[in-house]
Amino acid sequence: MAIDWKRLGALASMMLAAAPAHSVRGPRYLSGRALGMGDAFVALSDDYSGIYFNPAGLAHLNTPLDAGMALKVDAGDFFGTAGDALNVAGSHTNSFSSLDSMSADNTLVDDIMVFDRRPIGLGTSPEMHFAARSTDPDLPIGIGAAWFLGSQGRFMLDKGIYVPAASARVRTDFVAKVAGAIEPFPRFTIGLSPTVATYNTFEQSISIQEYATAADTLQARIAQEKEKIYRPGFGLGLTAGALYDIVPTELRVGAVAYNMFLTMDHDRVPITYSVGLAYLPAVLRKQGMLRYVNFDIDVEDVFADKDFLGKLNMGAEMNLSLAQLRGGFKGGYPCYGLLANLFIMQLEFTSWADEAGLYVGQIEDRHYMFGIRLGI
Repeated sequence: MAIDWKRLGALASMMLAAAPAHSVRGPRYLSGRALGMGDAFVALSDDYSGIYFNPAGLAHLNTPLDAGMALKVDAGDFFGTAGDALNVAGSHTNSFSSLDSMSADNTLVDDIMVFDRRPIGLGTSPEMHFAARSTDPDLPIGIGAAWFLGSQGRFMLDKGIYVPAASARVRTDFVAKVAGAIEPFPRFTIGLSPTVATYNTFEQSISIQEYATAADTLQARIAQEKEKIYRPGFGLGLTAGALYDIVPTELRVGAVAYNMFLTMDHDRVPITYSVGLAYLPAVLRKQGMLRYVNFDIDVEDVFADKDFLGKLNMGAEMNLSLAQLRGGFKGGYPCYGLLANLFIMQLEFTSWADEAGLYVGQIEDRHYMFGIRLGI
């Protein structure tokens, strides 16, 4: 029987086109250290967050034991939004004294439109983690375990054509991981991290015409989401990574595949691949108050259909006795961070940006994150 290649090609095209409809974005771990360096961490991964970024890094931990608990709060672009609100309020102070003065102000509406369809983000992420490596140089292995519960909300006002509306979307991810790393060949390390994960989303849009029934509508949606909690759709996946020391302890490359075989709530999570290069100059180690300096560059999601600059992350960090200073670029946008090390307590501030538009530089989605960690 002859093969109908045209029909077979059309069928394959339909299957490929339909696949994205049944996929969902994978869970995202917010590391203040990595994001402060532009999210370039694949080839470094030398602390507990290597469990998420590249499990092969567990054999290269910068301390034999790295364990603790943390809480992070992502305030989104709170400072930018608050600053614009203060500018509008200051420019129209007299107009807000009465409805008549507001209606007489010809520029008030135009100035308020700066908030139209401008997402306001807010997120929280409690977590616990444990990582350790062997202190025997002839037995380069590392292990780790971690979990986090991350919620990210986006709230937006829309003036619409005739009727204004407000919308909200909240996504919550639960992720639990174990990980291990081993050096099967000199200077070459591999790591695996089995993952259990699930997610849930809550979306609501209410126009000004529906404000009278908004409370009832919201309560009904919350009741539906509560029912989902008891059947969350956990999925099992795997992250695999590798590191190779070009110059031992000083220059190495890394590669990682995320979310292999992972489904969450019966939705497939696409596999993504990232590669990186890390330079840890020996000449800058233990120089007075300076403990070390790291430089990193990553290509994130190598096969993503977007500009190369949008996939390029780079950054550096300087570790002092009681502080860490970080800076870099994520997809063309500047990132920076600061950590204060108060013995068993670490206080952290990080700012980074994602691209919210169709191309690099179109719409900057700026974030400011605060974190507190107790651990060793």
